[in-house]
Amino acid sequence: MGRKSLLLLALLILGLGGAYFWLQKPASVAVSRVPLLPSLQGRLAEVSAVEVDSPEQTPVRLERREQTWVVPAKAGYPASVGAVNTLLRALGEAQKAEAKTSNPQLHERLGLAERGEQRATRINLELPGAPPLALLVGKPAQQGSGQLVRLVGDNQVWLIDKPINLPVEELQWLDRRVAAIPFASVKRLEVRYADGQRLTLLRAEADEPNFRLAQLPAGKPLPYEAAANGMVNLFGRLDFADAAPLTQVQFKAPALLNFVLESFADGQVQGAVYVQGEQYWLTLKERRNFSAEELPGKADWAYRIEPGQYQALAKTLKDVLAKK
Repeated sequence: MGRKSLLLLALLILGLGGAYFWLQKPASVAVSRVPLLPSLQGRLAEVSAVEVDSPEQTPVRLERREQTWVVPAKAGYPASVGAVNTLLRALGEAQKAEAKTSNPQLHERLGLAERGEQRATRINLELPGAPPLALLVGKPAQQGSGQLVRLVGDNQVWLIDKPINLPVEELQWLDRRVAAIPFASVKRLEVRYADGQRLTLLRAEADEPNFRLAQLPAGKPLPYEAAANGMVNLFGRLDFADAAPLTQVQFKAPALLNFVLESFADGQVQGAVYVQGEQYWLTLKERRNFSAEELPGKADWAYRIEPGQYQALAKTLKDVLAKK
């Protein structure tokens, strides 16, 4: 065979290969914008349960109970309303932007296989009086902010006009707030340590910018005016790293410290911090005159806090007086 014939044969093979590749590409057909889930329109408030099964995390089930979302697998602990509402809003607003492939052999490449290494994230929605809605969420769009999805039982892949953002770990589905008490509302904080030491922070008026120390020796100034404020600031946004019912934790040693925080509105909360397994756990024992927004944490639960959070609260007089 001559050189010219070999060249023609090579070009023919390349042409056939290109044609085969083209035929295997997901077909794309632009469509008029229509809702991805028509049966969900106007019914977001009726969704009674959400299940998310992702390759990256443990399957999560969320249930609506008396207008509150909870995580049954976490002893019914409240779910993050923001996380649930963000997901439901995205699903309710998502519209079909483009029809992609309906070839099931391409599902794995698009992250839309039901099983295997490239399996999709599956989302199930339950509504009263209707069959469950089951959606598979695949890879994000290569351009823009859309996402590839398909309904369970339907090979047709759709590009929708918005991403479906999900928490990357199970913990983020929970309402992690323990305390959200405004700094300006706090009148007094007393911390009592297991060795008998005590530290009391106080101020007479809400407009005082800094706390004083009751145990401060006469003539001994603080290293800087706001030196003690960090202990109170902790309660302005205290989120847990994990949570467990008190009946499951069963602390084996006395508390490292106990605390009492009081507000100018006659609010009071008493709590303690324990150490178990080299982890710090905070409990809220008694409370009065604090709203659920200011104190979302529950009295019958224990909350694991990070070492830095514990250290912010567990300051002694020596710690506060130490210069930075």
